[in-house]
Amino acid sequence: MKKKISVSLALTILFISLTVCFVLTMLLSTRLFENKIESVNAKEALYDKISDIDAMVRQNYYATVNNDSILDALSSGYVNGLGDTESRYLTSAEYTHHMDIHSGKIYGIGVNIIKSKEDSGYMKVYQVYDNSPASEQGIEKGDLIISIDGVSTINMTQETAENSIMGLAGESVNIEYQREGTTTQVTLANRSYDTPSLSYSKEKNSGYIKISGFQRKTASELEYAVTSLLGQDIKSLVIDLRENTSQDYDAAAEAADILLADGTTMYAVYKDGERKVLYTSDKAGVSLPIIVITNGRTGYAAEMFTCMLRDRAGAKVVGTTTMGKGSLQKIFRLSDGSGIELTVAVLSPVSSAPYNGSGIVPDYEKVLEDDLAQRFYNLSITEDTQIQRALDVADNVVAGTEPAEPVPQTEGEATEGEEGENTEGEESESSSSEGSSSEETSSSGSSSSDSESSSEE
Repeated sequence: MKKKISVSLALTILFISLTVCFVLTMLLSTRLFENKIESVNAKEALYDKISDIDAMVRQNYYATVNNDSILDALSSGYVNGLGDTESRYLTSAEYTHHMDIHSGKIYGIGVNIIKSKEDSGYMKVYQVYDNSPASEQGIEKGDLIISIDGVSTINMTQETAENSIMGLAGESVNIEYQREGTTTQVTLANRSYDTPSLSYSKEKNSGYIKISGFQRKTASELEYAVTSLLGQDIKSLVIDLRENTSQDYDAAAEAADILLADGTTMYAVYKDGERKVLYTSDKAGVSLPIIVITNGRTGYAAEMFTCMLRDRAGAKVVGTTTMGKGSLQKIFRLSDGSGIELTVAVLSPVSSAPYNGSGIVPDYEKVLEDDLAQRFYNLSITEDTQIQRALDVADNVVAGTEPAEPVPQTEGEATEGEEGENTEGEESESSSSEGSSSEETSSSGSSSSDSESSSEE
């Protein structure tokens, strides 16, 4: 028998429901209003402070105030105040230059250089690309760049030197270089040329692959290298990521896809705390033990690549702790043509702990000896003790024996959250002699430059 609810009871229930809904809405609105007021008050305090400084300066400063300089410095200071080393303010000129690089409009002369501590602080050429302006003008590996456009390189920072030999297609740069005591001056025009992102060779029983930077073509180059090495009956892969500070995360994820089986390869945690799938793999992967070599200048996309291989393929890491650059940046254009680059998310590995700020600790630590580090760009693979250590670890892993003295793992296990939406967007056969170094490095040669921000850009 069905019971009927009286009209008065129904109205009472409805009234209570409406009252509860109203109270909850008011509480939420009040909180939002309070937060807005706090934000407004904070902004007012900020504007009042700036106004006070401006009034004091204009009243008392003895020289003319340059408003453009003040505005740029003020904007830069605001972003610096975030305390995030990866966030920065870009003047309109810097923003335009950055976007030109990102779109492939900026080219180089075809050399990679380092700040040489053994040669009075000049820039030393450690790589010259074939068919580039530098190679056609006779510049060779080991040459010292004495000056760029008449400015001595002794006091130049790495970034300044790099920017000085890059420019729009057709723009010229005057280079003075020295070889065996003889100084030569040449004028080079920036243009495009091919820059392989990796090199490979068979070493002992392993396929050795040196990835110098991640570019759009790295995945296809890696696939070609792996296929070629598999045809040489290798038992493992050793991937060298030392000195790789590329920030093209998409290119790194595509390259990892060649080596990893189907599944999620990386998450990201955004401002709202939500953990979303950032990259996935849809390939069959490679069923060989993988060893990755890292050092203190393995960062950004290269760190992500390392973490992907460790979590999804059980790769062992040999070398030293990485840079700890595990965040994503996005560039925003401002109304006056300037811009700001802001960290918008932190990478969240599939199973290991986040490494942003701390770096990826190697499974087997191997520090390159000082004497080798000083001449490291001229080391052969047999001289490079970090490469040799990695090859030994690879042999032991293949044999099923545990290599000696593993580094205790300090990285914990991260809790894997629910998966969100997936936001994923030539032949090179020479062996590499590059490795880790205490010297600063710079690449000025890529015709398709590495991205300086994440796939969010």
